Amino acid sequence: MKHTFHLPRIFLIGIAPGLAVLLATLGIVSIPSNPLGWFLLLIGIGYAAGIVLLACIHRESLWAWGSDKSTVQEERGDRSFWLITFAMMVVFFLSPLEYLLFPAWLPRTPLIKFLGAGLVACGIVLIIWARRVLGAAYSGHVSVQQGQELVQSGPYRFLRHPAYAGYLMMAIGIGLGYSSLVGLVSVLVVLVPVLMVRIRVEERILAAHFDNQWQDYARSVPVLLPRLKRRK
Repeated sequence: MKHTFHLPRIFLIGIAPGLAVLLATLGIVSIPSNPLGWFLLLIGIGYAAGIVLLACIHRESLWAWGSDKSTVQEERGDRSFWLITFAMMVVFFLSPLEYLLFPAWLPRTPLIKFLGAGLVACGIVLIIWARRVLGAAYSGHVSVQQGQELVQSGPYRFLRHPAYAGYLMMAIGIGLGYSSLVGLVSVLVVLVPVLMVRIRVEERILAAHFDNQWQDYARSVPVLLPRLKRRK
């Protein structure tokens, strides 16, 4: 069973690289006064180049690359994809725009800038780790393929959704590093609710496919924040 997702593919190939270049441009403009600009530059260039490379390699399977097996569970309409894309754009663009265009509403100290940069770096590392461990099971389209195994290694030993935790760390880091009140507020009122929607969609599909195995995993591993072990 093969599915074609024209609109997401058009977005990924035609629109997302342009937005990534715009993000890189905001990074370049802010570099002289904020080290976080280097992250925006690298993220923007890396994302744009990655999408072009994947489009050349995977072509028709761009939207669900990594698997040629039959889909047994999936989200119809990709509503959560569009929601999370919108939320990430709000956070990633509003923070540097506020920093560059408006007077400071929050302190812009070197310590805050480097704390933000540190959070972004940790978030990137967590995302890369999660995607490497997930391997061929990763896809922008929420789905489960026939024969797919429930990944419980790497960062998935500690969090059920480490990549989303990484995105959240990056978003907070960008808002903090740019001392952006609007950016930090948008993390709480836009990104967090959307992440919860996406997580519910994924977990409903995973629970339907993996049944008891998923239930056992979900009981022992937290969603986004690692549990602190209590002392006996």
